[in-house]
This record gives sequence, C-alpha cells and structure tokens, in this order.
Amino acid sequence: MSLRDTRQDGAEHGHRVTAAIACHVARAGGTVDQLAQLLLHPEHEGGRHARSIALRSGQSRALAYIGRVWVSASAAVSSTTMLESRHHAYEVLAALRDRIETTPWRGERGRTALRVLRAHLNFAEIAGGPLHYASERQTAEEAGISRTTLRVVYETVLKPRGWLRRLRVGHGRERSTWYLADGSPDRHSIPIAQSRFRTTQSPPTWHLRSGPPLRRARRPTSTPPPSAG
Repeated sequence: MSLRDTRQDGAEHGHRVTAAIACHVARAGGTVDQLAQLLLHPEHEGGRHARSIALRSGQSRALAYIGRVWVSASAAVSSTTMLESRHHAYEVLAALRDRIETTPWRGERGRTALRVLRAHLNFAEIAGGPLHYASERQTAEEAGISRTTLRVVYETVLKPRGWLRRLRVGHGRERSTWYLADGSPDRHSIPIAQSRFRTTQSPPTWHLRSGPPLRRARRPTSTPPPSAG
C-alpha cells in the first residue's frame, strides 16, 4: 500500500469519526459553533482530522469543512427523529384502534359511536397522529350517518367519555381540528339514559328522623261524633 493510499484511508476514517461526533452534538441539541470548539480543541482526540485540515489549509478551511459536516449531520438526525416520531404515532394509533374495537359499544347509539371513531381513526392515520383535521360532512360520509346524528353521538357519547375532542370548529371550507384520545376505563360502556329512572316526586324522608315515625292526625269530619247519652 502506497503512502497516498494510507493517507486517503486515514482521511476517510477521520471524516467518519468527525461525522459521528457531529451527529452526537446535533442529537444532543448543540450548535455548529459548539461542534467547532469541540473538534478544534487540542486535547480532543476525535478532532484530529479537523485540526489537520486547519494545519494544512488554515482555520477558515477547517471551519468550512466542519460546517458542511454539520449540515449533513443535522439533516440525518432530523430525518431519523421524524421517522421515529411518526413510527411512534402509528404505534399509538394501532393501540388505540385495538382498544376501541375491543370496547363493548352497546345499543344503537354505541354502535354509531364506534363507526364515528373508526372514521376519525382513518383520518388520524392519514395525518400521522391523533391530531387530525376533518369536516362534519367528511366524517358523516365516512361513517355513513347524517350530520345531525354525528353531532348527537359526539356530544352524548364520544366527548363526555374522553374518546374524541374537537379543538377548533371549522368554518366554511375550513375543516375542524380533532384529537383522538384514550377513553377512560370506567367510561367504556354506553349507560342507559337516566331520564327513565327519574321521578318528579321526592322520596319520603320521615324514616330519616330520630325516634318512631309520627302518626298522621285524623282529619276532622264534617259531622261531629254523637255525644254520650
């Protein structure tokens, strides 16, 4: 192996080390200036390649090289973070879909709520996360119901039970902003309307008093009782 090949291999190795250090600094939230200070520090072993460029071609050439490495490292870290974030969002949506599908949705209103949630899950998967955008018309068509039914199900089932939240109401052609959430465990079933069990009369409270119950006084009659003869 010639001396030139040896130098080239050493330069490639030094560049890989420099790029790895730049990615580490970018991932930690550092800046290009911090990277330059780190690499050009005389006691930092990983900056040997950058310092050799500074010795051969000057400080400005070394800083330009560090700047190019930083741009590549920042782009690589940014794309990796975005990919990991999107992958995590899909995992969250998959877990949410499993929970929705295994929840007992009782009654006609419960089954309708399930169809609405499935529609919003489709929109959320397209958006890449629980935060998504959809108009009432889009949601109603996706769920196969009317817009009136959609509003009723949202207000009576999905919103109070923590499954779906409208963050911003759209106007005109602007779509509404929605957020799919994980319904609370104690809110899974669809309760029977309480109005069936309500009464307009208050229950008697005499049994709450201390002592024996009071006897009602007899009503006076219009005809006085006969006197003793």
